[in-house]
Amino acid sequence: MKKINFKCWIEQEGEKFYGPGPHELLKWIQSEGSLSRAAAEMGMSYKKAWEMVQRLNQFSGEPMVIAKKGGSHGGGAVVTSQAEILMQEYEQLKYRLAETLEKERTHLRFLN
Repeated sequence: MKKINFKCWIEQEGEKFYGPGPHELLKWIQSEGSLSRAAAEMGMSYKKAWEMVQRLNQFSGEPMVIAKKGGSHGGGAVVTSQAEILMQEYEQLKYRLAETLEKERTHLRFLN
């Protein structure tokens, strides 16, 4: 069966602000409690993950991820409540877009 697919991202002033990559990174940070472990899970360098977090923080105007300093138990990273809201709203947006595309698919003869 043929289907319609899409990629969804949020732009700010013509630049990508949030999409699949940052979303996945935030989910891994939330799960692992660590930027370095999140980066490793994604097969991404720590430097690239750090830059992505810095970009998110810059574009959002408030922290999306807060780094915890290392110590005897090591450091870590925490996803802020603002980031959790963004993550939830992004998931809802993707779901609604997928629903809309599925409804539209029935109107496209070449897909049926």
